[in-house]
Amino acid sequence: MPRRLIAGIVLAALWLASGWLPYGLTTIGGSASTLARLVPSPMRGGFFSAPLGWAVVLYVTAMLLIVVAYAAISSWFARGGRVPFAPGWLAAILTGFVLGAVLDLGNLIAWTARMGIGGAIGTMGTAALTVFWALVVGWIPALVVALGVRRRAESAVTTPNAAAFDESLPAAGALETSGIAGPDRTPTAAAPASTSARTTSVLIVSALAVVAAVALPLVDQGAHAATQAQLRQQQATSQAEASANADPGGAAPRDPNAVGDPVPTVATSTTPLPADACTPENSTLLAPGSDAATGHRLQTLQLVNNTDSACTVTGYPDVAFADQNGHLLPVTVEHGSSFMATDPGPSTITVKPGESVHAGIGWDANSMQGQLAARTLWAAPQPGATRVSWPVVLDIVAGTTVHVTAWETRAPAAG
Repeated sequence: MPRRLIAGIVLAALWLASGWLPYGLTTIGGSASTLARLVPSPMRGGFFSAPLGWAVVLYVTAMLLIVVAYAAISSWFARGGRVPFAPGWLAAILTGFVLGAVLDLGNLIAWTARMGIGGAIGTMGTAALTVFWALVVGWIPALVVALGVRRRAESAVTTPNAAAFDESLPAAGALETSGIAGPDRTPTAAAPASTSARTTSVLIVSALAVVAAVALPLVDQGAHAATQAQLRQQQATSQAEASANADPGGAAPRDPNAVGDPVPTVATSTTPLPADACTPENSTLLAPGSDAATGHRLQTLQLVNNTDSACTVTGYPDVAFADQNGHLLPVTVEHGSSFMATDPGPSTITVKPGESVHAGIGWDANSMQGQLAARTLWAAPQPGATRVSWPVVLDIVAGTTVHVTAWETRAPAAG
């Protein structure tokens, strides 16, 4: 029995290698994929997609079934002193059939309620794979058994009562008939006890094979259910991420791996801020909702003095835009009028406590489909002051020219 268990382990190792080798070659691609078609694989897709925990149990159960089924079948074939190699090969083929048949039976039972008998039959086919695979490689474990029996048979010629210690050898009567045993090679009374022990071990291994055969389809269906649950979870996560990254205006979705420059928090200026300048520390900058006309857009800026002292603004506000990835959007900012707002020209305005001034950002409409577009507006009362930001959905895309009007006491409007 030990020799047959070793041969079963060899067959199980061949099953594992034959299954993963073509899978690995296909993953490599190229000419390796062509080579993969020449390897008889005994596995179907479920063995490659199960979650790790289920995969371990599935592989262990399948390999246990191969080991004990081969040991049991080959042991039963060896009864009566038959030549070991051919029965050993046939035992491998039958082991392949048992492996595939129990998996097919599990699929048939599990899918009949969902798809009907016709649809369930379509999920079968593993037995054909495993039988063909065993036909191709089954000679290897058979050779392991045959060589072991041959060595022990040769040893029996020179070692008294060797047959009593090897279940692979024929019974005592068979040895005498074949000429191996003579008057001085007569087995002792231990032979019946040894035969009984061998029979008991065969029955135990056969029982283990039955248990493994029953357990394998149950484990396979459990692994399949776990795989489907994992796929549903992954799909839900992907949909949630896609929804989170989706752009409300139809522009390109947010890309966490995108590369770009951040928006500077302070614009470079050659003119220092006056001591009484309006800044985020003494005033509040607001960005009310945008306005639109046919093909044209306007975003208003409003600055409110919220302190007890007057402050001043000079000229034009400082503006910039960030795309959906938070990077600086390359646009051209020009001072002057747009279709939606007339530029009053630069001037210095004193903003008294509680008063406000206004400016406008105008541009022509753009298609945002698949584009990087303005999703954050950055602005400061004037260059050199610290910028503040607001989330926006504006159809300003890379390359757009925007026109900014100077600060004025009234809301910007077309002339």
